[in-house]
Amino acid sequence: MDSKSSNGVKELEKLIDVARGVEPADLVLKGAKIFNVFTGKWDQGDLAICGGTIVGCHDTYEGHREIDLSNRWIVPGFIDSHVHVESSCMVPSEYERAVLPRGTTGAIIDPHEIVNVLGIKGFDYFLECAAKSTMDFYVMLSSCVPATTHLETSGARIDVQDLLRYKNHPHVLGLAEMMNFPGLLFKDPTVLEKVAAFKDRRIDGHSPLLRGKDLNAYLSCGIGTCHESVLLEEAQEKLAKGMQILLREGSVAKNLKDLSPILNEITSPKISFCTDDRNPVDIFDEGHIAYLVKRALEFGISEVAVFRAASWSTAQHYGLQKKGALSPGYDADLVVLSDPHAVTVECVFKRGKKIQTVEDIPAMEVKAPAFNSISYHVPALKDFEVHQEDGQLRVIEVVPHQIITKGSKAHFCSQGGVVSSDCERDLLKIAVLERHGHGVPMAMGFVKGFGLKRGALGSSVCHDSHNVVVVGTNDHDMRECFQWMIQSGGGFVAVEGGRVKASLELPVAGLMSERPMQEIYARLRELKLASKQMGCVLDEPFLQLAFLCLPVIPELKITDRGLVDVNRFEIVDLRLQEQNSI
Repeated sequence: MDSKSSNGVKELEKLIDVARGVEPADLVLKGAKIFNVFTGKWDQGDLAICGGTIVGCHDTYEGHREIDLSNRWIVPGFIDSHVHVESSCMVPSEYERAVLPRGTTGAIIDPHEIVNVLGIKGFDYFLECAAKSTMDFYVMLSSCVPATTHLETSGARIDVQDLLRYKNHPHVLGLAEMMNFPGLLFKDPTVLEKVAAFKDRRIDGHSPLLRGKDLNAYLSCGIGTCHESVLLEEAQEKLAKGMQILLREGSVAKNLKDLSPILNEITSPKISFCTDDRNPVDIFDEGHIAYLVKRALEFGISEVAVFRAASWSTAQHYGLQKKGALSPGYDADLVVLSDPHAVTVECVFKRGKKIQTVEDIPAMEVKAPAFNSISYHVPALKDFEVHQEDGQLRVIEVVPHQIITKGSKAHFCSQGGVVSSDCERDLLKIAVLERHGHGVPMAMGFVKGFGLKRGALGSSVCHDSHNVVVVGTNDHDMRECFQWMIQSGGGFVAVEGGRVKASLELPVAGLMSERPMQEIYARLRELKLASKQMGCVLDEPFLQLAFLCLPVIPELKITDRGLVDVNRFEIVDLRLQEQNSI
C-alpha cells in the first residue's frame, strides 16, 4: 500500500471512530435547528465535524471544541449557480472576502468577461484562483468568445481546441452559457463543434424568450440550464421540458419576483438561485445569495423549497456530490442563521472552519494580469457627428431592471445634416469604440431611458466583448470619457463640463480592481450619486450601459460594428426607412 492510500485509510478510520462516538469530534455544533434537505424538516440535535467533513447529526456528540447554537438555525452553504465575478469589479480574492462571510460558500463561475479581453490567460488566472480560494470556485469554460463572430469585435477568440485544453481540469465542470443560441439553431459549424465536444459534460444555457420547437432543438443538444427567462410562462415551459431554471437577481436583471411562483417543494430540485452580475454596492447593502433567499421567502415561497434551491438543487445539478446537505459524508459548508425568515447570517463554516469576518479568510496570493488593455486612438470631436437628414431614426430603449431592450424610433431634425442628443426627449447619443487594437471605427446611435440632463457616462465593462461605451448629452464630455479610459486602463467614469466628477479605475482587463472591496464600494457609491446629480434616472446606470452592447439579448443593441437587430441577428442602419420595421 503506497503512502497516499495509507493516509486515505487512516482518514477513514478516524471518520468511523468519530462518527461512532469512539473518539471526540474536532467540532460539535450543539443545540441548533438543522435544515434537512431530504425530509424538508428542521432537525434538533448536534452536528459533529471531523476535519472538514460532517460525520454525525441528530445524535449527541462530544467534541474537542463545542459551540452552543441554541436558538440558532443551520442551513447548507449557499451556492451561486451562475456568476461572472468580473461584474463585481473585484478580483477573485476580494470577491470571496465579500460573499463568503455573507453565506455563499460556492459559486459556478463563467469567466467569459476576462476571457473576451485576454483569451486563455483569463482561464489560467481564474483556474489558479480556484485552486487557491477558500470558497469553492467551479469554472465553466466560456463557450462564446466572442458572443457573436460577425456582430462585434472582441480581444480574443476561443475555439474548440482552446476549450479542450481545460476540459479535464479538476476545477472545470463543463461548458458555460451557450449564448449564441441562433448559431446553434442554424447549425453554425463552430458552435456545433464546441457543443459536441462537451456532450459528456454539463452545458449551461442562455436562451431569453426561446420557446416551442426552437427550445426543443436547443435542449436536444444537451443544454441543461437557463438564467435568462423573463416571462413566467417561458420559465414554466423550460421547466416542464427538463431545464434547470436559475432564478436571477443581479444588479440590473431582476427576475426573481416575476419567476418566483415557479418554485415550490415539488419543483425545487430543478430550481436554483444565481446572481449573474451583481456589483459591490448591492452585495454590501443587500447581500448575496442570502438576499435572494430572503426575497423568495418574502414572496411566500416555502422554506423547504427556498433552502433546497439555494444549495442542494445546484449541487445535484452540477454533480457536486459532497455539497449542499447537512448529513454524514458531506463537506461541512454551512450557514448559521439567527433568524431564518430574515435570513440573518451570523457566521459561516467552510469545511469546518468558522468564517465570521474577512480576517478569517486566508489571503489568496494570485497575481492578476497587469497591463493596460485599452488600445485605441481617442476620437476627434468631428467623429461624434451623426450625419443624418430629418427623419425617423432607430432608438435603443432601456427597460429598467432588465437587460432586454426595446427597438424604438424617434423623429430627429438635423442642423446642417447633423443630428444631436435631445435631452428634452431623453434621446441621447451612445458611442461604442473597439478597444482591443484592431482600429475599428466608432459606432454611433441613440438611446432612451437614461434621463441625463448634463455630461456623459463611460464604461469599459461592455458585455461581452468589452469595448468602451459612452452615453452623453454632448460630444465634448463624451470625448473626455474616452480620453479617461485610455489613461486609466478602463473603468467607470462620470464627466460633466470636461471634468471628471467620479470614477473607478478597473485596470485588470478593464474589468476589475485589486483595491480593497470597501474602497470599490465607496467609489461606486460616488459614481451613483454623480450620475443622479447629472439627471440619470437609472438605479444602476453603468451596468445598464454595459448590457446595451450585448448582441444576444433582444431587441435592439449596439456594438463597435453598429446597431444590431437581435431578432434578425444582423447589423441595421440607424436611419429607419418607411418600409422597414424597427
